[in-house]
Amino acid sequence: MLILHKVALDRIFIIEMDGDIPILALDDKSAGGSSSAITFMDGGRRILQCELSASYQYPFCELNFQLADLSQGQPVKGGDFSKYDRVGLWLRYTAPVDAGIRLHLRNFNPDYSDLADENSLKFNSIEWFAVQGSTQPIWIPLDNMQVSTWWLSENKVSLKNSGPELTNITTLELSTGTMVVEGKYELEVEKIEFRGKFISKEQLYLILVSMWMMFAFVRLVYSSIKFNKTLRFFKFREQELTTINHLLDNKSRELQDRVGRDVLTGVLNRQGLQAIIFNQDGSINRTKGLSIAFIDIDYFKQVNDNFGHKVGDDILIEFARLIEDNTRHSTEILARWGGEEFILACPNSNLHEVELLAEKIRAIIASHRWPQGIKLTCSMGVAQMSEETFEDFIQRADLALYQAKKRGRNRIVSAVKN
Repeated sequence: MLILHKVALDRIFIIEMDGDIPILALDDKSAGGSSSAITFMDGGRRILQCELSASYQYPFCELNFQLADLSQGQPVKGGDFSKYDRVGLWLRYTAPVDAGIRLHLRNFNPDYSDLADENSLKFNSIEWFAVQGSTQPIWIPLDNMQVSTWWLSENKVSLKNSGPELTNITTLELSTGTMVVEGKYELEVEKIEFRGKFISKEQLYLILVSMWMMFAFVRLVYSSIKFNKTLRFFKFREQELTTINHLLDNKSRELQDRVGRDVLTGVLNRQGLQAIIFNQDGSINRTKGLSIAFIDIDYFKQVNDNFGHKVGDDILIEFARLIEDNTRHSTEILARWGGEEFILACPNSNLHEVELLAEKIRAIIASHRWPQGIKLTCSMGVAQMSEETFEDFIQRADLALYQAKKRGRNRIVSAVKN
């Protein structure tokens, strides 16, 4: 297959000199120069005869191959030469000095090209010095093409579009090069041929490696079936049971997590919070201390009545996210206690620390931009746990919350110790 790839599987595109492609002779008159160029066919060859004059700073003549229609209002459909890797030129060049030849592949891209400005077609260029009079084909790797720096600067092209681009070539140009002098130049072109592979070497190697791996895999499977059928059966059963147990374990953990979380906001629910606060024996974990902020959204019923439950749900989700984003430590736990009530549990925190955190959250809630331009505030009751039951602890914080709402809402009240 490697030999076949080397000698065949070629992708070929030939530009015939007497075909349907328009071929023009251009010179520097359009730029204010006085050089002259003509082109004609002679025995199957395209001839460019040029008389260069030094009246222009950069005198030139060129053969211009029109590969696409550049009429205004028409979609530009040039040739995609990115699938070729080299171009062959059968030509003979005669000049009064050892001057170069330039090849331009002009690309149209709406990011930087404008049909009203021919100069906006990208110059993918290369220049070489050919042996005068030689008819041997010249093969140029297309990855040697470069974008002319003067063109990048003049058209203010972004870095993203600064590299060679051969996906929509509208014009091919063969031009006299640099280091020219006044005099007569002649370029005879017999054929231009682009070549590439339908499959690149990298793709071919990948196919071969994949085929060998597939063959090895099939052989291994065949051998295993033939010589180890019974052993494979028991290993399969063992693996199947392990997978089932793993899935059941994951489902169990997933179910436990769902039971302990609020479906709407994603934070813990009442059961989830109690599961964290209580020890396995049902006693309260007091080793690190515990303070809470009992939080209630002010006038939330009016939100549902005036804007609908969908907006109300969106606000509850955003409310929970704001609180979680502005807690101090990863140990602080937010839970939805019910409706529009939330509890922020703060282990290893005293009452003053929780008061400061609660005030920070209250201010953030009040200044936040809520959906539908709703003005939203919250009230809080904060408490630090002492030698009391969990129910009494929550009740103290709830009473403090009641006092906050009674005093006008949008404020924080601290619970008094029993």
